[in-house]
Amino acid sequence: ATDVPTNAASWGKVHSLLRRLFRLKVFDKGTPIKYAPMLEPGRVSVIDLSDAGLNILSNIAVADVLTGIQEEQDRKYRQFEAGKGGSPPRVLVIVEEAHEFLGADRIAESSHLFDQVARLAKRGRKRWLSLALVTQLPQHLPRQVLAMCNNFILHKLTDPHTISTLRQTVAGVDDSLWSRLPGLAPGQAVVSFGHMTRPVLTSIDPAASRLRMVD
Repeated sequence: ATDVPTNAASWGKVHSLLRRLFRLKVFDKGTPIKYAPMLEPGRVSVIDLSDAGLNILSNIAVADVLTGIQEEQDRKYRQFEAGKGGSPPRVLVIVEEAHEFLGADRIAESSHLFDQVARLAKRGRKRWLSLALVTQLPQHLPRQVLAMCNNFILHKLTDPHTISTLRQTVAGVDDSLWSRLPGLAPGQAVVSFGHMTRPVLTSIDPAASRLRMVD
């Protein structure tokens, strides 16, 4: 207050953003999330944002959680490299209804969320940190999001435009498999994994929780 910059443009933007966050009333003095227990082997954590209300609140929450998980995994990996601990746990982060958070309109208004997802996707593999995006509306995901994915599990799709969009992204799937997508039965999927020589049609056995190839 005693040394305010004379040029209002240098601090006015930051001031308006801080006021906007303050009006959202999303910050409290509660206990912060402890990410170390969340990353213990065998642990499953579910974060429900269905009652967040505003899109911007969900985006802030998702970006914050992803940042916390990545920082904790980075810390464990640095300890491992320094010989001060065992290998980091294998961690899988699943973003359900990904189009709700990473749709083109969301990226336009909250680029920080996409930036964090991109950092996790690029840097996480080396540190045993994987990311899975789940959506029933892949056509709502922009191309820069689909380009981050190395593996695809494609269940029944009937929209020709959606299939056309995916054909430009998922490499190696032949025409016969694309033509079968609209008629797949529940549990069937076309899978394209980086370690496989070619995409295949599979059937998921819920009882055994495994994939098997379909002739």
